[in-house]
Amino acid sequence: MTRQEAPDRRGARLHPPPPQDFDPFTATEEDLERHGLPLRPDPQTQPGMAALWERRASRYRSFDHLEPRPDNVTAAKEAVIAGALGPAPIESCGYSLVSHSPFTVLSVTWTVPNLRFSPSPNGPNHFHTYVGLGLLDVHVEMTVDATQNVTSKLWAQAVGPIDLPVGPGDVISGALCLDTKPPGTAHYFLANETRSQTMNFRVDTGFPPAVTIDVGVTRGDGNQPIDPLAHFGVVYFDEVIAFTTRDSRSLTSGDAITMVDEHGSTLAKPVRLNDHAFKAVYAAA
Repeated sequence: MTRQEAPDRRGARLHPPPPQDFDPFTATEEDLERHGLPLRPDPQTQPGMAALWERRASRYRSFDHLEPRPDNVTAAKEAVIAGALGPAPIESCGYSLVSHSPFTVLSVTWTVPNLRFSPSPNGPNHFHTYVGLGLLDVHVEMTVDATQNVTSKLWAQAVGPIDLPVGPGDVISGALCLDTKPPGTAHYFLANETRSQTMNFRVDTGFPPAVTIDVGVTRGDGNQPIDPLAHFGVVYFDEVIAFTTRDSRSLTSGDAITMVDEHGSTLAKPVRLNDHAFKAVYAAA
């Protein structure tokens, strides 16, 4: 992606994880706020948001709630964000959508692929799955080397590396929320559904309202030259739900981005499955 430095921000605001017997459906607003969890939307005035809240709350209620331990020093050094032009086809494959009304919520479930090394003179291949809400970004950073050793970690914009374990074959879900008024408070709700673990935190980002959402895969680590694309098979992005200040939007109604090399040959392409799902398919290195 095109990169630029992130604006100044404060550190992540952490909350104690809820106890094992915590029931979000019977919890008071005070209880939810104490643990940094979203308040239950009114099903009469916000039926879509209420349905999303109920689905996530029901799914995660039995998960282990981990306490985040962000590395703020690393976050300050590594914080970079997608530029105004959005994901670039030379390195990205997925979907991008622009809205006149600011996006406030983006919720996605996706798979973490296994990788196979593509020959490169620059060492390991770098690969990411990404979910972006305006200048917010959460992604799984991956590498694979010539011995087929694969590494993976979760990373969140304005926070840095996240100690929620991830690995090939895992199913990850995340909900990103961004307030439209200063200080641009971001709310991250992340889960590894395969390992039944979840984590949440918030951070005052200073970011402007989000007018784009972007989801997909990318190659490289932000430096030149761009890495060859690691063999990744298929990455599924499901339950893609987005809300603006006015209504809900379908990501797959936006622009489809096919990854190409410097000669225009297809490396990976997005395949729309329905209004709320697509897959990124490896084509060639």
